[in-house]
Amino acid sequence: MSVALFQEFSKLSRSAQLPTEAWEQKLQELLSPQNQSCEIKIQEPLKRYSWTKIGGKADALITPTQGEDLKRVLKFAQENHVPWMVLGFGSNVLIKDGGIRGIVMRLQKVCQQFEVLSEDESTCTVKVGAGYSLPKLVEWAKEKGCQDIEVLYGIPATLGGALWMNAGTRSGEIEKFVQSITVLRPEGQAKAYPKEKLDFSYRQLKFSGKGLITECILHFNKTDPQTVREKVQGYQLKRQSTQPLDQPSLGSVFKNPPKGFAAQMIDELGLKGVRVGGARISEKHANFIVNENKASAKDVLTLISLIKDKVKEHFDVRLELEIKVVGEDVKSDQ
Repeated sequence: MSVALFQEFSKLSRSAQLPTEAWEQKLQELLSPQNQSCEIKIQEPLKRYSWTKIGGKADALITPTQGEDLKRVLKFAQENHVPWMVLGFGSNVLIKDGGIRGIVMRLQKVCQQFEVLSEDESTCTVKVGAGYSLPKLVEWAKEKGCQDIEVLYGIPATLGGALWMNAGTRSGEIEKFVQSITVLRPEGQAKAYPKEKLDFSYRQLKFSGKGLITECILHFNKTDPQTVREKVQGYQLKRQSTQPLDQPSLGSVFKNPPKGFAAQMIDELGLKGVRVGGARISEKHANFIVNENKASAKDVLTLISLIKDKVKEHFDVRLELEIKVVGEDVKSDQ
């Protein structure tokens, strides 16, 4: 099962122009007087915030506490041509060893709202912030008897990351529950997108324009809560028996091809247990690569290349990544 990102994977905003000189210092000067609780760290190792414990440094890591912080940061990034991205639980994102240039934001202290907009015996509609924990939402929905919520069970993501990745399983995805999302544009305006304006597909979400997801509205049909609890328990037992939950991993590395399963192909090639550096193809689930001993992103990428080459050679299938790879390689002079 995929674990999102991203967000956590959220959109990376890039400009054709180079960032303003000494932009990191200017950003610190902008934020510090405005809000002493808006945490900013320069050259911060991202492996501390990655589910796999892998990743180089971010030029600037920002943890806002107020919505106004987000607006200031996005406006600053646009005016100074600084790329930015949002990192949630970092569970489906491989951060390269050279780190991420620009601004990385975490929404765990902002965009945390949870509001029940309407509820009756058969349906429930909620407004949820993008920084809200998906496991926490699933637990609440389970007790309310929300149908099909089990497809989101066990995904360690923020809601924003789950939306960007259209998280779920073959049995269903988060798309099913979405009524609308709200996006904060770099200019500072919020724009709501109804579902019909959103382009959900296998492990991704697309919409026109750029921006940062701040919240969404979800709608659930309800049934007997005990039925939902039993389904969630079934998913829990299946995950425990088939996935290496006791080791840091990226979740499912590859998308399943139109015909067949990526894990089955990798297994048939005898690649389970193959190791490069500190990374190993899981012996429990062939579509998982685990960080066994201080693995680098380069170790993981080497295994990914090996798998893709072998699958293409033997099955004539080009596997596509389900995970998102971000950042830069280590420069040769470092």
